[in-house]
Amino acid sequence: MTIPDKLDNITTAGFRFFGFRSIPDRDIEQNRADFFTIIKTFEPIAIVVEKEKYHLRANQMIFVGPGRLIDMSNLRVGRGYVLRFTAEFYERSVEDTATIHSPVFFGERPVLYHDSCFAEHVFNQQITIRLGRARMQGDYIFDLVAHHCVESLLLDVYHEVSAGDQMPQPKNTSDIRLVNHFSMLIHKHCREYTYVQFYADQLHVTARKLTDICLAMTGKTAKSMILSVLVQRAVRYIKHTNLSISQISYEMGFNDESNFRNFVKKQTGHIPRALRES
Repeated sequence: MTIPDKLDNITTAGFRFFGFRSIPDRDIEQNRADFFTIIKTFEPIAIVVEKEKYHLRANQMIFVGPGRLIDMSNLRVGRGYVLRFTAEFYERSVEDTATIHSPVFFGERPVLYHDSCFAEHVFNQQITIRLGRARMQGDYIFDLVAHHCVESLLLDVYHEVSAGDQMPQPKNTSDIRLVNHFSMLIHKHCREYTYVQFYADQLHVTARKLTDICLAMTGKTAKSMILSVLVQRAVRYIKHTNLSISQISYEMGFNDESNFRNFVKKQTGHIPRALRES
């Protein structure tokens, strides 16, 4: 069975997974504004988040939202895993958006959750080994499996903690609701509307206020959130369908194929054909 200290690190666009004893140096102290972090322990260990120490027990998880400083230097002597992902990687539905933009990640303090169902051997079977096998089956299968693995961990804490009325209050409930609503509108309308003012009008706020709230909650501007969803959808069409680039540009709401090609190149650094062949 694969064990944490012998697991090869898994790093893809928007997703990172590694055992405590093989944490890369650049991840030891991380304050990336775009990564959500789940830390899973197999034995008691301490971790520092925003200069506050948290003492985790065995088979416990801590959920840390993007932009929060995490010092993981102590983890290298322990046993467990660090899983990180971006909103672009995870968001594929309205439900995904609501889950990650909830108090699970945006409460005043990180959520600690005792995960009795996922002891070490079960976690390795359901998460670690599945990820390792999926990685050898190509990007499409890996993305599906990785999303499902993250979802299973998130849904456990989201439903169990909220059902037990132990969910910490978010920093600003109204702002989180606004970002959630904005994200849902993006998924629904991004093909037709890519300018911030349209969404601000739907939400009855100014474009400036919407951008300020998005920056505070997610570390991203409103415009970048719109473009992120749009390019994510475009890349999925390119990589996982047989549609021509011309057909995809039409599906994505572009009137001109060259404009679509330029958009993809600007957002990803690669032309559509290169993405399809990768």
